[in-house]
Amino acid sequence: MTNQIKSPIHYLVLVIFLVISIRSFSQELYTARGYWVEATKETYRKLNQKQQIGDSLTINEVAYLQDYETYLMSYYQRMSDAEKTKYAQMKDQWDREVLAPSPPPILTKEEFEWKPRDRFLNAFYGFYYGTSVVYIANIENAAAAGIPLITGGLWLLGPVLNPKKYEGITRSTVRAGNTGKFLGLIYGSSLGLMLGGESENSDELIFGLSTVGSIALGEAGFQLQKKRNYSDGHIEMIRHYGIIGPWISTSLLISTEVDNANLAGASLLAGGAAGLLIGHKVSKRYDYTRGDVDAISSLSVISTGLGFALMIESFEDNGSSSLFLIPAAGTTLGTVLGQKQVKGAHLTKKQGSTINLSTGGAALIGLGLATLLESESPTAWIGIPSGLALITHQVLLHIYKRDNLIRGFEGRKRRNHNFQFSMNVMPENYFINQKFPVREYSPHTNTQVANPLFKLKLKF
Repeated sequence: MTNQIKSPIHYLVLVIFLVISIRSFSQELYTARGYWVEATKETYRKLNQKQQIGDSLTINEVAYLQDYETYLMSYYQRMSDAEKTKYAQMKDQWDREVLAPSPPPILTKEEFEWKPRDRFLNAFYGFYYGTSVVYIANIENAAAAGIPLITGGLWLLGPVLNPKKYEGITRSTVRAGNTGKFLGLIYGSSLGLMLGGESENSDELIFGLSTVGSIALGEAGFQLQKKRNYSDGHIEMIRHYGIIGPWISTSLLISTEVDNANLAGASLLAGGAAGLLIGHKVSKRYDYTRGDVDAISSLSVISTGLGFALMIESFEDNGSSSLFLIPAAGTTLGTVLGQKQVKGAHLTKKQGSTINLSTGGAALIGLGLATLLESESPTAWIGIPSGLALITHQVLLHIYKRDNLIRGFEGRKRRNHNFQFSMNVMPENYFINQKFPVREYSPHTNTQVANPLFKLKLKF
């Protein structure tokens, strides 16, 4: 008979083999160095340090810390006693490897370049300031055309006339300055309307204070950004709220049928000031990117369009002026929903601008469809473009947010945790294999030579 009863030494050898294999495998998988590498990963260290100094964490960041610390605890428990001792002995030396100063990299600072957009805006604002002087002073003849051109040229020559002011500027500095100039026009005009009311010199006062406000806020934004270096998203969020503040105030004035120019100017100015404060506060709660704010702004415009479509439809049944609050409510709702949707997305400038570009294209397609339908309803001319723009916006935002989460912070979290590893040890197969008859192996006749002693399975 080929089957024989094996001596006890066979069983002892088998048990020793399995124990050594399993312990060796475990030690290779959970080592002191491996645990140290996992415990000193950059994302975990930064979030842990942020939590220790008292900075606020997002819900995703808190969940990541909790999951990662549970993972580290499980890793440490699976280490052998020898590896735990080795970790305690080598931890300080390994920490010094990370904290040891390395030679600073040689960075070449990108030189600032004035783009065509900058040249156009500087010339435009300079021309506007000159035009206001001509209007207020009631200048005529050739001087009326020459002064705006001269002031436009002076604003283009700013970097040459005052080079110290423009030392070390960045694209964000110029953007902040232009934001201040634009908002200054609105707020200065509101101040002029508040002071002038319906007086004879109201036009001159509005024109003049809009120029003063634009120059003052433009310089304030430029210098403040140069000094504090806010993020691009911070600047854009202030710009966004700085615009919708007066817009909501205007809607309130129309809905309440206010017929007082002084009160209207005061309301617009108050709305602008409130918008700046809210925008600054919102930007401090979450680090919005330029792409995030682009997506928020486009959703606000779309929701405002839907609000106008609903308002026009309601006007057929009710001509109340209070219906003008509907577009303002749409603007507010779009802004709030946009802020909620972009949390964690960290959209890039390209992604945000692509969303804006695509929603604009969808709106044009909607106008084309309304033209083909020969619709006579104003609601269709506004509602169809706004609806198509909304669908395009939401689809692109979902795609970009999903892709960014996979590649970025949440993606690393998923790759670290969303896998399953298992090992199934089957010592009984050793005895079963001993019962197999000894014969020459052939792939045509032998589909299985022996049963495995253990199986490893890794699921992603």
